Amino acid sequence: MRVLLALICASTLALCNTLVTASPVRKPYIVSYDGAVDDLCDALESTTKQMNNFHCLWHLKIKCRRRMRFARLFAVFANDNELNALRACVPTLDFEEDVEVFSQGVSSWSSWASDRLNSRDGLDGKSLPRDPPEDGYGSIVHVYLLDTGVRRTHVEFKDQAFGRGVDLVDDDAEPDDCDGHGSHVASTINQIAYSGKTVLHSVRVLDCHGNGELSGLIEGLEWVLGVATPSEPAVVSLALGVRDGIWSRALERVVQTLTGRGVFIVCAAGNQKGDACAISPGNVAETLTVAASDSTDAPYAYGNSGRCVDLFAPGVQILGACGGSTACEHPSDTAYAFQSGTSMAVAHAVGAATRLLMFSPRMSPENLKKHFTSTASRDKIRGGSLLPGTPNL
Repeated sequence: MRVLLALICASTLALCNTLVTASPVRKPYIVSYDGAVDDLCDALESTTKQMNNFHCLWHLKIKCRRRMRFARLFAVFANDNELNALRACVPTLDFEEDVEVFSQGVSSWSSWASDRLNSRDGLDGKSLPRDPPEDGYGSIVHVYLLDTGVRRTHVEFKDQAFGRGVDLVDDDAEPDDCDGHGSHVASTINQIAYSGKTVLHSVRVLDCHGNGELSGLIEGLEWVLGVATPSEPAVVSLALGVRDGIWSRALERVVQTLTGRGVFIVCAAGNQKGDACAISPGNVAETLTVAASDSTDAPYAYGNSGRCVDLFAPGVQILGACGGSTACEHPSDTAYAFQSGTSMAVAHAVGAATRLLMFSPRMSPENLKKHFTSTASRDKIRGGSLLPGTPNL
């Protein structure tokens, strides 16, 4: 009998230990909070109960992966039990899943875009002038490139000024590019902008395969919020997008905050051969959302279309710097590659925006977008299967 009781107790204890130590799978979330983010995160990470009004959180031991103070957001890994505890303790919290973000460019095959941008009707054998109208004339424009980083040692950037940047993927000292997408986009912006009139800020939010997290993208925009100043004209390049069909109120809010502070944001329409309205943040009304066209003015075969597109820009077979192994087989400081996609169209629109802001540095994002859509060439896009409501601009 004693042996039997001992076996029962031992089995029960083992079962109980299994139930106690087993925990639901943690998932990544972005959490909106209308108070001080640091106070709440400090309480979550604390090992004591002495945390002001957050005594009910001390036992959770959840780490805030990202703290976005301007946007009043933070990112965490949490399971269902922890989410319920958070909701019970702070009812005003709003949760959304932290999903993947992707670059919107793919490898492809002669650079013709600068020629196309200077003409209303097709290619004329001329390119946009790179030199400003007068030496020293016009304002410097700051470009914030949220991407895979930039290979700044590439010969394409020998005369390009770089400002403060940040690596939000590996937390490295320099936001270098191991994928190649960011370097390609940056070199296209550099070729379209007036020479010597831009400062490029590399904000690395995508990894060596062109993938990232929604919270990382928002943190990148939060970083721009903290460094951009109202006295300096600025453009944000978002040649990326959240997974098709995912809507993020947190992302929308930080985009609107930036545009409200005078920062112009250019977004990719996406390469899913579907509706651009399903791709964030290009479906946020305040942004300029750009689709891609080729040298014959046909729409990019895999590009999205629909009413959320604002205009088309060159985006097929675009030659640019190769700064990483995804863009070309042998990346180097002298390597170039051809890429296609709405990312390349974004780069051309960003370059065009810097030219306009150089002349009119106080133009608001709203008026700059209106200028683009009212002065764009009309009824040039031909062929392809475009969704109803797609503007032919």
